[in-house]
Amino acid sequence: MGRVALWLAGLVAAAVLWWGFATVLHGAGGADAGARIGVAAMALLPATGVLLAMILAQMLARARSDAVDPTAGRDTAFLRTNQRVISNTVEQMAAFAPALLALAAGTSPARMPVVAALGFVFACARLGFWIGYIVGPNLRAPGMTATFAVNLVTASAAAWVWLT
Repeated sequence: MGRVALWLAGLVAAAVLWWGFATVLHGAGGADAGARIGVAAMALLPATGVLLAMILAQMLARARSDAVDPTAGRDTAFLRTNQRVISNTVEQMAAFAPALLALAAGTSPARMPVVAALGFVFACARLGFWIGYIVGPNLRAPGMTATFAVNLVTASAAAWVWLT
């Protein structure tokens, strides 16, 4: 599968997941900004769970290997790859979390299901990135593309809400 096809697969998956989660989360809302921010914070929990799973996998792999000391240069390919996944996930979350909270604070209660769905899609995208990267570096493309799309949509929507 070519790179463009992998990128498109990530975009399509993100869109389908977003629509599906928004449909399921139809009751998510909140009359005031505080309640909406609370819903958005809840929507960050799946991504936090994925990040914690990555960290746990790193801890277990390090404990079971000769690479207990990460500065000794004995890291396995899995440890090096997984550390890159963890670092990239933290970087992506640093952009996503404030954008999601800002979007939730400025949007209407009726739009909260689609806002909350972004958090779940972000978590799925990170999971896809992780699995793809472990299988082979080129297979991280759908997860990375989906993550970028979610970040771009969330940040753009937050800017739109606050600038209009």
